Amino acid sequence: MIDKKITFSCLEEMTGIIPAPYSSLKSIPEEYKKMSLHDSNHSTNSSTVKKCIPFLDALTAGYIIPFPVDINCYYKENSMNFELGYLPDNYMHHFKVTSHIESQISKPLRHNKRTVEAVFKFMNPWHIKTPPGYSCIFTQPFNRNLPFKIIDGIVDTDDYPFTINLPFYWTTDSSERVLLEKNSPMVLVIPFKRESWKMTVDNRSEKSSVKTSFKWGTKFENVYKNLVWKKKKYR
Repeated sequence: MIDKKITFSCLEEMTGIIPAPYSSLKSIPEEYKKMSLHDSNHSTNSSTVKKCIPFLDALTAGYIIPFPVDINCYYKENSMNFELGYLPDNYMHHFKVTSHIESQISKPLRHNKRTVEAVFKFMNPWHIKTPPGYSCIFTQPFNRNLPFKIIDGIVDTDDYPFTINLPFYWTTDSSERVLLEKNSPMVLVIPFKRESWKMTVDNRSEKSSVKTSFKWGTKFENVYKNLVWKKKKYR
């Protein structure tokens, strides 16, 4: 099978200075790596999330665009502040955090865990190109705790000629100072093929359900992994 190609490109003068996007496989949290496969407080058959293949598949799906620079975040004088380092003025607009007009999204559609009543936007210095017929989902890096919530979006990156900036909500206690570190995860990008689907609703026979349950119930370990799972690659 030939790998599909997704290309991330930035301005030539930024190459080698800002961190490049990377596979989510390279961004697995240390807490996950340290976890035991089994819950020591229960029986050996009580597995932790580390044995959950769907959790791992989500954790390693797609590509991470990291923060290109350190951003110091704090709340002061009734507003959220996002400070950058001493960057050249003519490049500041590539990295600064801006805001949307609040009226652009009604309150019922805003994230209900937001701690600051505003919609912010990370500037993204990377242009993304996918093969014809492929788009990208832009979302929060899966199964990670971050101090913000990316507003989900889908872009047809096979034809879109510009960089894609990233609206978000602030979801951490506004009294806390937070440093968003250079090279840490900013957004998750998942390419996918655009296809038309049609939904149907059907019934399963009891005989079929019993047969399936018997097949799955004959083993304790790695049943989903051995019977169903297909390896995914994002290199």
